[in-house]
Amino acid sequence: MMLSERMTSGEFEEISSAFLAALLIALPSYFARLEAELVREGEVDVDWLGELQPRVEAGLAELLGRPAEAQQEPPVGLIRRLVIEALSDNGCDQCMQRLQRRGLLPASAVDIDADLGPVHLAWGVAKARRMRILTQGSSLEDHGAS
Repeated sequence: MMLSERMTSGEFEEISSAFLAALLIALPSYFARLEAELVREGEVDVDWLGELQPRVEAGLAELLGRPAEAQQEPPVGLIRRLVIEALSDNGCDQCMQRLQRRGLLPASAVDIDADLGPVHLAWGVAKARRMRILTQGSSLEDHGAS
């Protein structure tokens, strides 16, 4: 999809949907890597991971289904937050530094899957353009009301 300077809400929804689809494809391998790392380090009870993945997927669908101005948390931030909360809730606090070093507490979409880089960038640019349009529109309305 071509990113226009005037990002419509429909165009933003389309890019958000593409980002969500790409994330949903990449998440199973991310969670498999996370599980393998936890098991390798002796965290034998990782059954909670089976509950976490659907929770992350539902959270992403809800977040990326919102308009740009209502997406208060970045999608990768949501994944990171939910994983950290689950690790903490399941007594894996001591693992976090190691998981961070190994890229399993994602700071960007490429920590989940290298192929997510372009769609993550497209979504970020689209959101920035959409927010600029919304902010400019609000600014114009504010000045017109004076």
